[in-house]
Amino acid sequence: MTRSVLRAAALVVAAAAVALSACAGASPRGDTEDVVAQIPFRPGERLVYAIRNEAGTRLGTGTFSVVGQDGRLSLRQEYEEAPPPPGLPTNRDAVTVEVGATTLKPLSGSRHIERRVGTQAPTDGYTWTYGESNGKDVLRSNVIKHDAKPSLKDVTLREHYYDNETSLWLWRTLAFADGYEAFYVSANAVEQQQHTVNLSVRQRETVEVPAGTFEAWRLIFRNGRAVRTAWVNVNAPHEVVKWDNGDLVFVLESSSR
Repeated sequence: MTRSVLRAAALVVAAAAVALSACAGASPRGDTEDVVAQIPFRPGERLVYAIRNEAGTRLGTGTFSVVGQDGRLSLRQEYEEAPPPPGLPTNRDAVTVEVGATTLKPLSGSRHIERRVGTQAPTDGYTWTYGESNGKDVLRSNVIKHDAKPSLKDVTLREHYYDNETSLWLWRTLAFADGYEAFYVSANAVEQQQHTVNLSVRQRETVEVPAGTFEAWRLIFRNGRAVRTAWVNVNAPHEVVKWDNGDLVFVLESSSR
């Protein structure tokens, strides 16, 4: 594996946070709103993605699953580098966010990253909760890195927020229509920040991925100066069949329910 591919492989463990993390430039302007119009996924769903770089080299696997419990949904992501260099530990990343079952409003979350440093893979941990303080919604984020002091921070949230780590589920819940456009707030507990995201639904396109050929809506996301693209199955349950976050490309390999 070349040095450039090794550097790219390390990005696999940051795949979830890269979804719509901070980008240079001002946030897009517009009135934010709740964007969830439907919940097309159910407990028991499992989607598997191949994660590639721009050259098409496979760097890892991402598994997305849904678990139902106590009137809420547990949205889980697991990323694993594939394959790791011989004799060295594997980069891994596991994220869980608890959300309201009908609104996708976030309740709490956690993330654990095993990122290779030399011959070891120390763990960085993140935990967070959503609550209220002085009449305002607040994200309380606790970051514990292996090589830094813990960082506890409260972020007072703007209205119409969703957790950044649930993005690939959130985009499936839209009221899909050609020309649809909306603004919402993405709360990022890992970066301890929030950002306004502008999304728009463009034309339908035919997309071929390992899981098959899909008629898909092309979605455009703007956050700062960055522009990202996702393709969402026109038919329910509206899986994200392809996602280009600017560093990595996710392509759907399989789905089960």
